[in-house]
Amino acid sequence: MRHTHAARIATAGLLAAGLATGLTATTPALAAPAQGAEGSAYGLKVDGPVSVPPVPAVSSTTGTVRRNLLRENHTKLIDASALNVSAAPARARSTVAKAAVPAAELLAEAVTAKCRDGQGSAHLARAVIAGKRLDASPPPNTTIPVDVEGLGRTSLTLNKQQRMADGRLAVTAVELRLPLPGKPATVRIASATCGDSAPMERPKEAPAPTPVEHNLPVTG
Repeated sequence: MRHTHAARIATAGLLAAGLATGLTATTPALAAPAQGAEGSAYGLKVDGPVSVPPVPAVSSTTGTVRRNLLRENHTKLIDASALNVSAAPARARSTVAKAAVPAAELLAEAVTAKCRDGQGSAHLARAVIAGKRLDASPPPNTTIPVDVEGLGRTSLTLNKQQRMADGRLAVTAVELRLPLPGKPATVRIASATCGDSAPMERPKEAPAPTPVEHNLPVTG
């Protein structure tokens, strides 16, 4: 006999179809989620002169939900070939393959953000910016200053981790700020959020940023 679990799905974007990958588990699969636990994830998001809402996006307070997108290239800021996201009450995962931000010469074979029971991590496969290899498993909140020719200085944050006001942890694998003329743009690649959504008295960002002392001139 086959059993199914009801799922609550919140999606953003109007794009469809893609490549699916599986969730990894580091704690027993039969453990009951904490009361009020919620997981959510998205593949890409762009804020700026030309915005892209979180795509694809999922959230769940019950069973596991998944969503896939074959490609996102609706703006010149970013191109990605396969986006896969999944979420359950206590965990979430987002993977973006062949991501590229041409203006900053940022390329990555794959970018992944994971969150499990309020703990997060990020992994970058063959990621480079301006020809410089990026750490495959960067510490939380690793910040790299970048000089973009014709635009000025900006910053790249890897494995950005923020404790939200409701107590959940949000992990964004890559966050790139671009000083575009008129209005800056922020590109976020692979984000996963999980944990108990009970309100916290003192929201905080954790842990403190880890600056990386490298100036990376970028042409483009």
